[in-house]
Amino acid sequence: MLEAASRLIGDKPIFAVNGMKLRDRFKKQRWGRFGRFKIVVPILLAGWIPSILTLVVSYTILTQTLETKIRRDRQTFVQLIAHLVGDDLGGKSTIIEYYQTLPGVAKILTDPNAAAAGQQWLNQTYFSHPRIDGMFLADAEGRLIASVPSNPNLVGRDFGSALWREGAIATSGAFVSRIHPRDPDHRLATDIVGAVRISDGRVVGFLGVSVLVQRIGARLSLIQFADESTCQVLDQSDTALFTNNFQPNSDLRPVESASLINDIHNGKRNGHFEGGGNLYSFSPIESTGWTTVLRQPATVAYRPVHELLNKMNILVGWLLVGTALAAWGTSKLYRRQTEARQRIEREVIFNEKILANMPSGIAFVDPTSRRFLQANEAFGRMAERFGDLPRGHDITKANYDDVKIAPAEAIEKVLSFGTPFQLIEHPLKDKTGMTHFLDINLLRLQGSHETIQGVLYLVEDKTRDVKLRQELINANAAKDQFLALLSHELRNPLSPVIAMVGELEASMPDSPSVRDALELIRRNVELEARLIDDLLDVTRIAKGKLQLSFETISVHQILQRAYEICREDIAAKHLEVEFRLRAVETYVEGDSARLQQVFWNLIKNSVKFTPEKGRIIIETLNPAPEKIEIRITDTGMGIEQEKIEKIFNAFEQGQTSITRRFGGLGLGLAISKAMVDAHGGRIRVESPGKDRGSTFSLELKTVPSPAMAGDGAEEGHPTVLEKESAVPAYRRVLVVDDHKDTCTGMKMMLERRGYEITVAHSAEQAMEKARTQDFDLLISDIGLPDRSGYELMRELQNSKGLRGIALSGFGTENDISKARAAGFSKHLTKPINFERLEEAISNLLEPEPTCRS
Repeated sequence: MLEAASRLIGDKPIFAVNGMKLRDRFKKQRWGRFGRFKIVVPILLAGWIPSILTLVVSYTILTQTLETKIRRDRQTFVQLIAHLVGDDLGGKSTIIEYYQTLPGVAKILTDPNAAAAGQQWLNQTYFSHPRIDGMFLADAEGRLIASVPSNPNLVGRDFGSALWREGAIATSGAFVSRIHPRDPDHRLATDIVGAVRISDGRVVGFLGVSVLVQRIGARLSLIQFADESTCQVLDQSDTALFTNNFQPNSDLRPVESASLINDIHNGKRNGHFEGGGNLYSFSPIESTGWTTVLRQPATVAYRPVHELLNKMNILVGWLLVGTALAAWGTSKLYRRQTEARQRIEREVIFNEKILANMPSGIAFVDPTSRRFLQANEAFGRMAERFGDLPRGHDITKANYDDVKIAPAEAIEKVLSFGTPFQLIEHPLKDKTGMTHFLDINLLRLQGSHETIQGVLYLVEDKTRDVKLRQELINANAAKDQFLALLSHELRNPLSPVIAMVGELEASMPDSPSVRDALELIRRNVELEARLIDDLLDVTRIAKGKLQLSFETISVHQILQRAYEICREDIAAKHLEVEFRLRAVETYVEGDSARLQQVFWNLIKNSVKFTPEKGRIIIETLNPAPEKIEIRITDTGMGIEQEKIEKIFNAFEQGQTSITRRFGGLGLGLAISKAMVDAHGGRIRVESPGKDRGSTFSLELKTVPSPAMAGDGAEEGHPTVLEKESAVPAYRRVLVVDDHKDTCTGMKMMLERRGYEITVAHSAEQAMEKARTQDFDLLISDIGLPDRSGYELMRELQNSKGLRGIALSGFGTENDISKARAAGFSKHLTKPINFERLEEAISNLLEPEPTCRS
């Protein structure tokens, strides 16, 4: 309402828009519809075109450049490996080239005793060259003359000349053979052989050294290769020298991939090619006919390129998305601005109609003249009814002081300080004298340049709301009073019934049938009292007046007490109860009586809904050092899943048939939850489903166990302070109650316990008897016919110093507080629990304790 009303005044007259031509409005709407595209499209083009161009360049020029660089680096690397192998073999060739030209070698080969001379020479020469693995001399036909390591069995036999004889003759230097198992140890090796010639060029024999493949592999294994790269050396017969980890290859068959060998031998791909998803780089080993090949998966080899492209894709993607978001945001902003402008125009056009039909009074006051520039019809009517404005007087001709609704000084404060003025439910009388309650607001309005435009004057009649709220308050109070009176009237007849049951139990002979009947009466009376207490507890909880008396207590003890109360009901249904008290930390800070009520409710609930011969498990445990959890599990009728969420609501028992079958008001669980919440705990329920039992879990915070009382409290040592006698020395009691049956029952029960009882049925009778007799204690009802028990207690306490016990059907927290304020030492509610009553009497009448060592 304030926002709409504030549109009344602006920088332009409120009817300026009414003269706008329809054609101009259509032009604005059409431009507004397509105007967004004029903003969005340039933004998208400015961001998307460079992004797409960047992506195209990345996938063409940049990709090719980087892949070429990677292949070039790989080719350089494989050439270095080939040079390393060739340099190793070339060093051995140098040895051959040196010795094959020495005259002494030719002389040995032409010596008739060449075997002995040759073996001696090899033994001297071999050990001066540590980087060779063997050395041999052969005649012109390739038969062995001598060797290191020596093997006499091979002398005179062909020494694998098919591998090297023709090659050695064909070259003037050393010839490197293909790999083969050498004699006599069959280890893979290559022979580097040179032909020994005499002066006429005739070949008189051969000198050779052998190099183990294992030696070559050991040297290559020291090289660190890139990810998933494998290096291989092929000899002139295309046989691979190595297996994995540069171990000698025992399979001397040529490499099976014909296309791979063809690509290598053709040499048309500049030392690299791709095939089978792999990138191959190769380089020949000079003067050997061998080839070094490096293989790596193409995806791994080109991974840096792909990662760069992925980053470029992400960057371009973010640029595209960012541009789209920027365009979208600009479009939304433009749309909002357009809609805001149109909304303002519509509000300005229709403000008069809107404000005219508002039930609240709205007016605009000029800041200088204090005159009402504008006001709706509702404000004019209110000004006449509550503001002393003459009937029929034009509101626009009146000023602020003429309408006496808001205080005269309020407008000055609003204009000077800018602080809104507000009165809530301010009472004002109309001309008929009827009081109305108004909400009055004054609000300073400012223009676009912080100039004060005027004061917005708002008046709203809240009389109906105030009356409805007061009626609700009165109804709620009446309800509470009704519940209190109802509980009082319901409790009064129960007290004599309980008294007579106790009297009959004490006086009747041992008759099982009579005792069963009396027990039935007692049980149902106590159930009725429990229902009344539940109703009052719900009222206390709803009003937030549930009072708790906290002390350090043991959960196990409270559970045992609650179980003892239900023991007879458990035995009647032949239920099996199992205790699993596994908790170590059992002490909590709580109200003993209220927690006992909670446990009793939960155990009673399990007993109530568990069929005969069923089972109940009462369990405690410590889920954490500072927490204790109590679980009560039964094999009863269970809870349907859709009812679990409602089970702790007041008056909720799942379904109507349960209420009819088992009875009760459905308050026990609601009260239990409220009491657990008040203790800072948590209660929940779980059930697999109907007829499958249920588990109620209650969690409380633990506290350290209380300290021992001291040496005097230990077992076998009496305390320093002991009571001399537990029997009251004074027994004269005045009982006051207007319900004669209650007086009769109490008199009989207390006299049988040894007290001297005097009965009065009104406060006046009690005062008369107190003037003629001395009493030690007063037990009085509160609602007496002539005056309240509170007044009686005050008079007897002031005149006789008498202590008292309030015995009433009113049991609210307010009743207990009033009883203590009147002088009562104890407040008990009806029906009378004679054990509690006798305990209270004994505590009040017993003599002061004495101390002894």
